[in-house]
Amino acid sequence: MFKKILAFAIIAFSTVQLSAQSFDLSDLDSAVSLFKEGKEGKAAGILSNAVGGLTKVANQSNSEFAPKILTQASALSGMLPSIRSGNINLGSLQKIVNTVKTLIAANRLRGMLNQGSLLGKGSELSSNVGILQSGLGMLGGGQSSKLDKMLGMVSKKSSKLDGGGLFKNMASKAVSKKLNSSLGLINGMF
Repeated sequence: MFKKILAFAIIAFSTVQLSAQSFDLSDLDSAVSLFKEGKEGKAAGILSNAVGGLTKVANQSNSEFAPKILTQASALSGMLPSIRSGNINLGSLQKIVNTVKTLIAANRLRGMLNQGSLLGKGSELSSNVGILQSGLGMLGGGQSSKLDKMLGMVSKKSSKLDGGGLFKNMASKAVSKKLNSSLGLINGMF
């Protein structure tokens, strides 16, 4: 009986994690592109759906980034009428989209750390670190060289997590430590 309960708990936790990973960030980029093309209504429609997706992701997460994602979803929701009418500055829209992408990537990475071992998750880790670096770069400002170095190390060593070899466990520990520190710095930025 205990094994059945444990199996159910593992499946339920995995489903929540998969669902939190499944928010498609490319929808945000599509909305910005449509807005640039003068298709404000379509952009607003995509972003309206995105607000629902962001809310779902945040509500399914217990990370320190979840409340920040909810705040951005609320801000984006408040911008929808202005987006629909075309009365919003493109820079403002791009800033909130980049903030959301950064927070979603940070939330995904925190979820990966909370699951335990990073072994076998190198490509997923690398992808989310890339999104994080891109978002932070576009937002500018408070990104420190210390954070740059830590994220660079995480990205560089992430490929070692998918392969075999003697050093994958050491790489996993080093990546986990640097990633945890990086996420702490990023949390302080927002």
